[in-house]
Amino acid sequence: MSPLVEKRLQESSLPQHDRQTRTVKERVFKGGITKGEKLIYSMALIAVIFVLYLILSNYATMYSLNHQIQQTETEITQQQEVNGGLTLQVKELSDPDRILDIAQNDLGMELNDKSVKVIHGND
Repeated sequence: MSPLVEKRLQESSLPQHDRQTRTVKERVFKGGITKGEKLIYSMALIAVIFVLYLILSNYATMYSLNHQIQQTETEITQQQEVNGGLTLQVKELSDPDRILDIAQNDLGMELNDKSVKVIHGND
């Protein structure tokens, strides 16, 4: 055989021998969650929890403020009733007949029509 043919036979036989002894390792995806996905999911979960916290705290604040408003409105209504009663009492106590009666009976004063001056105000 010629040296060229022998060389080709040796070259062709070597790669075939290498190919038979090599084992090829392939990565097979097992369907698990990668580290990057875990990080993204955890960040999204933290964001959702934070948003829920903000919503709940806003509702709690609104509830407490509404409760305070209702209490204040109740107090205002009660105070208006008291003020109405006091206004009625002032009108009763400032009645001219009552004042005249107290002046004549309790204080011993007498009504002198000549010394009475009537002043009309622009009330």
